[in-house]
Amino acid sequence: MFELKVNEKVTLRLRDETHAQETYDLIKHNPGLREWMIWYDKVLTTQDSLDNIEANIDDYEMKTDYHLGIFYEGAMVGMISLHAVNYVVNKAAIGYWLAKDHEGKGIVTESVKRLLEFAFEELRLNKVEIGVGVTNEKSRKIPEKLGFTLEGILRENIRLHGQYIDMAWYGILRREFINNKT
Repeated sequence: MFELKVNEKVTLRLRDETHAQETYDLIKHNPGLREWMIWYDKVLTTQDSLDNIEANIDDYEMKTDYHLGIFYEGAMVGMISLHAVNYVVNKAAIGYWLAKDHEGKGIVTESVKRLLEFAFEELRLNKVEIGVGVTNEKSRKIPEKLGFTLEGILRENIRLHGQYIDMAWYGILRREFINNKT
């Protein structure tokens, strides 16, 4: 299975069917995810998690999306994805979520950084974007820490729980990321 080592404690890994219950339990033990995740109310059973994992494996095999579990000291604590990979224009987007009791440890920041290395160095993409709800200040700190540029506010960009919300749209170019690393 595909995996990216972030550091001694954190690994990003493509999940398989053995992670269905763990994924379901993690989501349901973190109801705060509902505030920002459109899909939260659609995860009703372990089978829903299994179906999602199977779709993620298909996407991985097609090299269009990399939906990876974030594993901290061997336990799954969240998800991160490099998705909407477009090899014609050489760009993609990153999304992420983390269990509340693991926030504040730098796990997501370091995971995003590792996924950027993969995107720019191995996939040879030119640009990676992150879209975040304008009022989701915790999530907005991630691209800001990593040198992304706020490219704009997309008004009423998604419908979340019956209301349209604005999205802060960030981007980073390959050359910017490489120059920041040195």
